[in-house]
Amino acid sequence: MTDNPSTIPPIVRLSYRKGDLIVKEGDYGISIYKILEGKAMVLKESEGREIPLVTLAMGDIFGERTFLNRASETRSASVRALENMTVEVWHTARLSQEYNEMPPIVKYITDQILTRSIRMNNLIVKLVTQEQKAKLAEKRMDPLTSQRRFHRKKVDMVCQYRPFGASDRFHLSGRIKDISLAGLGMEVMRRDASGVSHVLGDCFVVTIVLPNKQSLELEAEVVSVQKGEIAGELVLGMSISEISPKAKKSLGFFLMP
Repeated sequence: MTDNPSTIPPIVRLSYRKGDLIVKEGDYGISIYKILEGKAMVLKESEGREIPLVTLAMGDIFGERTFLNRASETRSASVRALENMTVEVWHTARLSQEYNEMPPIVKYITDQILTRSIRMNNLIVKLVTQEQKAKLAEKRMDPLTSQRRFHRKKVDMVCQYRPFGASDRFHLSGRIKDISLAGLGMEVMRRDASGVSHVLGDCFVVTIVLPNKQSLELEAEVVSVQKGEIAGELVLGMSISEISPKAKKSLGFFLMP
């Protein structure tokens, strides 16, 4: 890696479309990316599945581990565009030059912070992967869940939902069109969404009142977004990520033929 300013590649801007894979886990690469517009999801592959780790937005940086580790290594995770994006791409030689020009004490402090950051990132990835594996194993062992493909129902139920982490006083309205123990399909109107994001990876708390007047609450993640038949309508495909045993049992009985 050269420190000659005349040979350092210039900073460039690149555009990606929604769904594009920007960085692939296991590939070699040295570029560092800064998001100027749009959102992206960091993903980790495990047992043939993509596990979402974190959503990145404007101002966030990814691909920096190559510089932080000072070594040539494969990408530790994938990054996929959740919407149309513009990114700024830096070559590690540019950062290396600025790093080498720092005073020794500042460089020492920086190294300590970077080392802790790498360890923390590795721990987070490990914990999230373990959690997802445990959930998958639980689904495989649950007889109701293992037969979920036979228990998807077409419905038309009004529901309330809110972004994960929002106050339970805040709620939006939608309509559940189909539901199973694994996921649901929900129709929402843009005009009623109050500026709330509805893109891949977004998580919501959904409250449903079953025909028997029993209310149940669950957490679900958006896995697909399509335009509805009506102007301004969105059809969200959602994967259920959290549901209490009691609510799961109630939903299971409702779904039985």
